[in-house]
Amino acid sequence: MDILTENKNKTGIYMWTNNLTNKSYIGSAIDLSNRLKNYYNVSYLERETKTNNSMIYKALLKYGYSNFKLDIIEICKPSGLIKREQYYLDLLKLEYNILKTAGSLLGFKHNKDTIEIIRNSKLGRNRTKADKLAIAAGSTKAQSVLVINNKTGEKK
Repeated sequence: MDILTENKNKTGIYMWTNNLTNKSYIGSAIDLSNRLKNYYNVSYLERETKTNNSMIYKALLKYGYSNFKLDIIEICKPSGLIKREQYYLDLLKLEYNILKTAGSLLGFKHNKDTIEIIRNSKLGRNRTKADKLAIAAGSTKAQSVLVINNKTGEKK
């Protein structure tokens, strides 16, 4: 049965293993089928390796799909997904996983080219007060703050 069809709308943990080096990668997805479609899209992998440092993407491109094994190691509820992924990250020694905390970018480092792209995109960008208010209004985490100058009593 086709792995994409078989895992449509299923939440779970997957593992890629390089048959030549025995290095592995653990990942998780709310919809395994959608996530795996990205892995089987070479142009997606090429594009992503230019903007992030994904070792599994680079390895798939370098060694080819025929040198990898893909296992769906657990189907679980969406509410327990990150906890289960963390279980496997803690249990197994995974060479391709850069991030050691499931669902987190803790430990992630942009490559030098990406840092330069981000830096250049921010150069000369001066947001107006209206721009900042519009951004804040669209944020679910934004909060209004009243600032009072203790010396003058001025409120902003």
